[in-house]
Amino acid sequence: MDYLNIQTYEELLVREGFHPDLDFYPKGERRFGDVLGPYRFVKKILCGISSCHTPHLHGYLITTSDGFETAIGGDCGARHFGVRFTKERRRVESAMRRDQRIKAIQNLILTLPDMITTIRQLENDYRTLQDLKMRLMGATTPNFVKQLKERAERDGATITRSEPMTKDEAAAYFATSNKQNRTKQDWPQKEVFVAKLDGLSFFKVQFKDLLVTNLLEPLNRLSQTRAEEIEEMGPKELARTAKWVGNVPREIANAQSAIDAGKRFFAADNISKLVHLGADNSALAPMILDLRGQSDSSIRPVVA
Repeated sequence: MDYLNIQTYEELLVREGFHPDLDFYPKGERRFGDVLGPYRFVKKILCGISSCHTPHLHGYLITTSDGFETAIGGDCGARHFGVRFTKERRRVESAMRRDQRIKAIQNLILTLPDMITTIRQLENDYRTLQDLKMRLMGATTPNFVKQLKERAERDGATITRSEPMTKDEAAAYFATSNKQNRTKQDWPQKEVFVAKLDGLSFFKVQFKDLLVTNLLEPLNRLSQTRAEEIEEMGPKELARTAKWVGNVPREIANAQSAIDAGKRFFAADNISKLVHLGADNSALAPMILDLRGQSDSSIRPVVA
């Protein structure tokens, strides 16, 4: 490790060579040496540069040209020691980010068996829902299912119908518009709530991308990666892999959310609402009957 992991100020006080207050050039000949590590404390401490003493929570343990150590704030270091301090600080911070990324990837590898089991269960659930989608297509038409997808894309879960306004509603409408009541054909219409489809968002999810491209394939590749290969990764590859690792829990949650939406959509009461969109009730009836007969555990929930 190219830096120290510092947790408390007391750790610094017992270090040989540490001094909480030191003179630096131009007050003396002493100059900045290296950055040993960063710290972040819960209580403020004073900067170790005698001419500064700025209270701070976040700073750096540094060495000096004559072999001593002290603690300084980040702004203090840049102000008093300039570019050399800034380069040293960046070197240490870069080493820390690298270690954090390696650790994040290694920690994910430890959980891979359970994680892949979870994703496989999601995949099985999706196949079950996809079979129901194909059955719905058979009970309606491919174009009907396409229209459901279009509704999902525009978040159109609410089903309404148009009906004529009452006389009072029409009077209020004409009072606030430039239109005049001429004929019955011109009588204003209003949208009336009929039903709301649950889980419609299931139809706009690209499951191949969500499960296979974004999760299964990268996880399978990572499962074949040796520990030393992770530590040998270049900065760009390591950063890219660590970023993907950080997104894995969210991707799994997105997949689970999509599966949950599919379960809600393919519930008997929900499918029966499709008659309001023009589906034939007699064609839907066998599917609705089967859905009513299914137990709640037919599509098992996933425990991540």
